[in-house]
Amino acid sequence: MTIWQPNIQSTSGPRYLAIANALEDDVKHGRLNPGTKLPTHRELADTLGVTVGTVTRGYAEAARRGLLRGETGRGTYVGGEPHHQFVCHKEHHRPEVVDMKLTLPFEALNPDIGSVLREMALSPDAHHLLEYSPSAGRQADRAAGAHWLTRYNLKADTETITLTAGGQNALAVILSALFRPGDAIAVESITYPLLKTLARRFHLKLVPVEQDSSGMIPDSLEEVCRTYGVRGVYVMPSCQNPTTVRMPDFRRQEIAALTRRHDLFIMEDDAYGLVAGDFGVPFASRAPERTFFVASLSKPVAGGLRVAYLVSPSQHVCAVKRAISDMLWMTPPLMAAIARRWIEDGTADRTLEAKRNEAARRTILTATMLPEQDIAIQQNGFYGWLKLPEPWTAGDFARVAEENDVMVSPDDIFVVGRRPLPHAVRLGLSGAPTLDDLKRGLETIRTILQSK
Repeated sequence: MTIWQPNIQSTSGPRYLAIANALEDDVKHGRLNPGTKLPTHRELADTLGVTVGTVTRGYAEAARRGLLRGETGRGTYVGGEPHHQFVCHKEHHRPEVVDMKLTLPFEALNPDIGSVLREMALSPDAHHLLEYSPSAGRQADRAAGAHWLTRYNLKADTETITLTAGGQNALAVILSALFRPGDAIAVESITYPLLKTLARRFHLKLVPVEQDSSGMIPDSLEEVCRTYGVRGVYVMPSCQNPTTVRMPDFRRQEIAALTRRHDLFIMEDDAYGLVAGDFGVPFASRAPERTFFVASLSKPVAGGLRVAYLVSPSQHVCAVKRAISDMLWMTPPLMAAIARRWIEDGTADRTLEAKRNEAARRTILTATMLPEQDIAIQQNGFYGWLKLPEPWTAGDFARVAEENDVMVSPDDIFVVGRRPLPHAVRLGLSGAPTLDDLKRGLETIRTILQSK
């Protein structure tokens, strides 16, 4: 029997990842078939000239991707095709793969974590950062949040602000605090995929509302309210994911009036608006008595800074605090303190400006390279929504793109309910490490589109 011998000599990065990546590539291209027995850790280590521990880590990573299965007393075998998930980690990809599936926040521009940690370590009250804090967050951290929220044209009292561990956690907190299993929530017919995931987890029903170039259509929302008795509505008015639509002020006014008539909660998610930098009046200012506004620091500052500021109507703050306490008790004080320092010393604003500039360069490049395509994109966008020409379907296009080392997000992960698919893909512009990497991905997409 021939022992599997991956070629990892020409690869960069950790050797254990090179082993896992080589195994995934060989499975994908049929060079390793399901059921094939792999060499032992010692055999492969000797073959590659690495330590046994390196092989062990590589096999463990491959197993985590669903590529391997171990049989006690018999050895390790190829398990089949790798898992394909909507959310994946960038280190899973081979170096030549251009990831336009994720919307990473330009991580090369993240602030210097070392300097702020050194400063905090010298603070006389640093030990408090490892203690329990109030579920809503410390007063100083909430005050920093109130200051940050002014960038969204939103003035909020610190008593209505709670800290959560990122925007997704904020949405989970809202769903837990306000809704019960079986409740219906109105969403645009093409919406943020992780809201769909959260709705399934909380046993909530998402009801699709028709949308146009101005966002959610009021008449469609009115019909949904009468038919399904929805209790809330989810919107991303500044930069909708994935369509990039910015909801104009007249449409926001219509939606706000309709939510009052039907006594709906509003979940206002502004994940990308701050980078886009083009605001209207937020729902939290138009209808503060029913709006829950989420401002995460992940996209404008750093993805690993798991802090978001959640503004709630005063009468619901206690329910929100209870939900936070039930889920994780508190947002980690260390994270909250880093966020506060970066807001207070201007680091957050400087980082935001740098990321806006990089986003602008990438949107200009995209528009230049795909001039004949029907693609929606904001000036400082993290992504574009590409409507595919005939005869492409999104699934076929995504598969062909992946075969050519480009990852994109097909339309079905965004569509709510059993609706006709729009035949579109989301192109993440921020996942590629450099502008040259993005250019390479866009060149591939252009070539594929021109092939039919």
